[in-house]
Amino acid sequence: MIETLQTTVGEILLRVLAAAIIGGLIGYERRVHHKMPGIAGMMLVAIGSSTYMLLAKHLAQTDPASISRALQGLMSGIGFLGGAVIFKSGFDVRGIKAAAAVWITGAIGLAIGTSYWWLGATVGAVTITVMYVSDLFPDPVREEKQEEDGAAEDNEAGHKKNKT
Repeated sequence: MIETLQTTVGEILLRVLAAAIIGGLIGYERRVHHKMPGIAGMMLVAIGSSTYMLLAKHLAQTDPASISRALQGLMSGIGFLGGAVIFKSGFDVRGIKAAAAVWITGAIGLAIGTSYWWLGATVGAVTITVMYVSDLFPDPVREEKQEEDGAAEDNEAGHKKNKT
């Protein structure tokens, strides 16, 4: 939907703030579990994506294809950013949840930036719920691996201290 009137400063502020709040709530879940990216990182993803989409909407007044190009470019860029938080060690892969959260937070910002408020708010609520509920289900194998990794790091740190 291309708006024919200029977006007012108040509308811009409201959209960016809404994206930031939802991104912050998603980031809060990461912070609670001592994971990265946290509150600020997720807020910045949401603010950035909504800002770029607001810019694309502005440009769409003279170039209707700008929204399509912005969506394609932003989703690639956000996917690249999400890929930066995925770590592989042997057969263990970590950071998938964080990468997905970054990707979805970007999409929420895009939705809010294009005035698709209900989509952004609904996806935000569902994402926050999934992130919290998924941690309620125990994973004994992963917990055991994390304990082993923690013990190995403690032994390494103790070994380094003894050498100095």
